[in-house]
Amino acid sequence: MVALLKMPARIGPADDQDNRRVFPRKECHAEVEGRRVDHSVIAHRFPRFTLALRDLSFGGLSAISQTPLDRGERLAVYFPKQGELREWDAVGRVIRCDTSSMGYRVAVEFDPLLAA
Repeated sequence: MVALLKMPARIGPADDQDNRRVFPRKECHAEVEGRRVDHSVIAHRFPRFTLALRDLSFGGLSAISQTPLDRGERLAVYFPKQGELREWDAVGRVIRCDTSSMGYRVAVEFDPLLAA
């Protein structure tokens, strides 16, 4: 009986992306501005870039970039006002950056917000 309680709820590959997602993704198409916040030479030479959003969630985003980004690199992303939605900022790190026919497919994980 105890063994049944300790079994995983779902059997399958451990690295499945859908199993690790906490927040649902919403497809969206907008351009956002990014800024590198690391203190590397590349970050100081090319601090700003533009991201074409593919999808967005509370936990992160997926986008296309014309600039290659390093895995683990820290970023600040600015979302301009759209319609009645106010502008906002997020800080996170690059999880993945793969080459594609349109540039670089980038996945960013946002830093968790601290409770006040």
